[in-house]
Amino acid sequence: MKKLLPLVVFVVACTVGLGASTSPLSGPDQAQPDKKMPNVAGKWAMTLEMSMGTATPALDLKQDGAKITGTYTGRYGTFELQGSLKGHVIVFSFTMSAEGQAVTMSFEGEVSADAQSMKGTASLADMGEATWTAKRQ
Repeated sequence: MKKLLPLVVFVVACTVGLGASTSPLSGPDQAQPDKKMPNVAGKWAMTLEMSMGTATPALDLKQDGAKITGTYTGRYGTFELQGSLKGHVIVFSFTMSAEGQAVTMSFEGEVSADAQSMKGTASLADMGEATWTAKRQ
């Protein structure tokens, strides 16, 4: 028994040590895997609330993994956009010509869990800030 005691103490110490491990495979602090990335490809009807009024542009998005491309069609025409999707956070921008001035419009928002709507904020260069929503068509 005296010879087994050090072995038992060693095994217990190792087992207790494993429970306190900081390994990502153990314990309640385990990192959660990223939720499935939503599919945002397709046509979207957008409402853009700006200080100067409301606009109702359209988005036609394409998705290749986290890369977003497509078009924004509004009052001043159709413009190519580029962006990204990380989890449910979507970011995209484009540069348009509005009354002779190049204006970069940047959007950031969140895609709903069912990927049927999005909402967020926009920076419209000299035209200020805006809020936006979009619903899948």
